[in-house]
Amino acid sequence: MNVKEMAEEFLVCPKCRRSLIYKKTGEEEILICDNCGVYYPVEDGIPILLAEDAKNIGER
Repeated sequence: MNVKEMAEEFLVCPKCRRSLIYKKTGEEEILICDNCGVYYPVEDGIPILLAEDAKNIGER
């Protein structure tokens, strides 16, 4: 199962518990929470879902 499939199936934002949106641009993979306005990185195929590491979407 890849990260996109995991996001669609069961990954949620650790802050608000809503669904995440998977996005890949070039080599970068992220999971976006539209509700909170933040994103979480995916490193080597592993989602880093720590609320304290969330970055604002505007910081990209």
